[in-house]
Amino acid sequence: MSVLTEGFTSLLQACQGLAGTMKRLARDSQGVGGVEFALLAPMLIVLYLMAFELTMGLSVAKKTSMASSTIADLVARQDKVDKVFLSSMADVSGAIFVPYPSKNLLIKISGIKIDSKKAVKVAWSWSTTGVAPYAVGSTPPVPADMLVEDTFLIRSELSVSHELMMYLPGLSGTEAKNLTIAREFYFRQRLGADVECQGC
Repeated sequence: MSVLTEGFTSLLQACQGLAGTMKRLARDSQGVGGVEFALLAPMLIVLYLMAFELTMGLSVAKKTSMASSTIADLVARQDKVDKVFLSSMADVSGAIFVPYPSKNLLIKISGIKIDSKKAVKVAWSWSTTGVAPYAVGSTPPVPADMLVEDTFLIRSELSVSHELMMYLPGLSGTEAKNLTIAREFYFRQRLGADVECQGC
C-alpha cells in the first residue's frame, strides 16, 4: 500500500511540476518578436518587391504614352516630312524614356486622310523597321470622335519591352519575364490641309 501511495505521490508531484513549467512558459514572452518577424518578413518582402515592380511598370507605361503623344504632336506640326525627320523620332522617344531603357522600341507613324464623305484612307506610313506598316489606300481604324470630314490625322503607335526587375515566377504563376507596353495617339494636322511625307 505504501508503494502505491508513494507512486501516486510521485506522479502527483510530477504533474504539478509540469503544470508549473507550462504556466511559466505561458507567461514568458521572450522570443515572441523574433517568431512574429520570421512569420511576417517573407510576406512583407514580397509586398515590397511587388510594389517596386508595379511602380516601375507604371513609370514605363507613362513614358510610353508621353513618347507616343509627343511624336504624333511633332509630326502634326509639320507640313512636310521625310524619312530622315521621322527616323529622328526614335531619338525623341529615347530622350523621353531616360532613365529607363527603351529596348525593342518600335515606332509606326501614319498619315491618314479623311475626305468629305468621312472615308478614311492611309496616305503614307513609316516605321522604325524600314518597312511601311500599312499599304497606301488601306482603311485604318480611327476613333469616332476624330472622324471629321476633310481633315488629316497623324497616328503614332509606339511599343517598348519592359523587363521585370524582381522576377518571382513561383508567385506570379507565369513564365513571362518581359512585357510589351504599347500606346497609340491621333493628332490633327496643324498647318495646311495635310502632312506630306516625301519618300515614304
